[in-house]
Amino acid sequence: MLPRWFTRPVVATLAFLALGLATPAVWAQTPTRGGTLTVGFNADTKTLDPTFSVQFSERQVLYLVFNALVRYGTDFSLQPDLAQSWEVKNDGKQIVFKLRSGVKFHDGTPFDANAVKWNIDHRLDPSVASPQRPLLEPIIDNVQVVDPTTVAFNLKQPSPGLLGLLGERPGFMVSPAAAQKYGKEFGSNPVGTGPFVFKEWVRGSHIAVDRNPAYWEAGKPYLDRLMFRDISDAVVGAQRLITGELDFVGELSPTSVTPLRARAGLKLIPITVGRWYSLQWRMDKPPFDNAKLRQAIAHAIDRKRLNEIVMAGQGSVADGPTPPGLWWYDASIKSYPYDPEKAKALLKEAGYASGFEFVLSTPQVSDLQRINQLIQEQAAAVGIKLTLAPVAASEWYAKLVDGSTNMSPNRWTQRPDPDGLLYILFHSKGFANTARYKNDKVDALLDEARQTYDQEKRKKLYSEAQKIIVADSPMLSLFFSVEYAALRDTVQNFQWIPDQIPRFAEVWKSK
Repeated sequence: MLPRWFTRPVVATLAFLALGLATPAVWAQTPTRGGTLTVGFNADTKTLDPTFSVQFSERQVLYLVFNALVRYGTDFSLQPDLAQSWEVKNDGKQIVFKLRSGVKFHDGTPFDANAVKWNIDHRLDPSVASPQRPLLEPIIDNVQVVDPTTVAFNLKQPSPGLLGLLGERPGFMVSPAAAQKYGKEFGSNPVGTGPFVFKEWVRGSHIAVDRNPAYWEAGKPYLDRLMFRDISDAVVGAQRLITGELDFVGELSPTSVTPLRARAGLKLIPITVGRWYSLQWRMDKPPFDNAKLRQAIAHAIDRKRLNEIVMAGQGSVADGPTPPGLWWYDASIKSYPYDPEKAKALLKEAGYASGFEFVLSTPQVSDLQRINQLIQEQAAAVGIKLTLAPVAASEWYAKLVDGSTNMSPNRWTQRPDPDGLLYILFHSKGFANTARYKNDKVDALLDEARQTYDQEKRKKLYSEAQKIIVADSPMLSLFFSVEYAALRDTVQNFQWIPDQIPRFAEVWKSK
């Protein structure tokens, strides 16, 4: 028998509260229909095709145009979306989904089991080169159409993390007919089953989506339109919120919201689940293939000071990639403590007795810029000279992926299952392993953990893996953030999901 956690909450409510999140609000008012919500978001969008999406901002739009097979609750529970229900069979090697009937894509074509099979087969096709293929190919053997509303995923091995994956980009269902019609231009002409229909995308200006009048969830959505306005950063967004140009801005740090506090007509909604901030480097080539050099830099960084300045002391120092409250968190895992003298000694042992110089990639994102300035200052105190090299926010992650950036700050939100983050970042075959990290023991532990449904066994395996990862430091943990959404007080029913991607499908505006 499979454990109950697999099909319902992945993070218990108690754990959710332990992270400092308020329980979801109960809105007493009757939702008002109509109006436009204007959202400010960072202008790094590359495509609106879920098959190829990698940029964080894109998902704010994708969750409106598309539905996934499952959706996340505010406590990271896995809930029905296009799949009404699912059943795990064959000792965990098959998941059978019962789909909603009568659902249509925005182009009028039917959503059914054949559409699900096409979507997954499309992502698995090597010639398509979807960045999701490395996620799905090790798990899925084939997808079988049982009948128009029933589809079976036959797995190569038991996979407790698959359902979590199907709540985001790998599980977004695109119209096969539209994808074939538009080809490579589908990313500029997205067609899904979602509550909003794509209207237009003016690069460098805005993305607009309009209410889907034929949406399958009766009475929803409430808004007539969402307009996503490009902003250079959250600070600019906050200013435009004050002037009334925007209704919503997310990704605001504690220091960014200072001018918004107690301002009439605005409200702040915090999420403290903790985006994980780290400093990463490439371990497959000099100079950071040198373990003592990595340790020297680790001891040179005062993570508590970073939290005090960048997060106004509201975040928490991170010893590893998992924050307290998640079931795979292990309090015994500790990173390298701040110790400048130890850093100097290790620098000499690493072969840099006269000092070390390198370039620190600096994305044009306010929090990451401040982190780099502080790291530069702290490193200089022990003989490490770092030159800050600005890089556009829209190009930053692409440079990490292609390997042209060697040293950079990084940040990741949590996933509903540890496999969703730890495997992709730290397994040698992980598609987001931008540090080029390879440790055979870690690979073996992560492989074993993703093939069992025994949560206690998985916890032990992930604890062991994380201890090795923290010691190796392919990504040096810095802190877990506290972030805010700032919105006009007319915006109602906005609730955070722990992955920190704003969802607007059920938002409405009061008069």
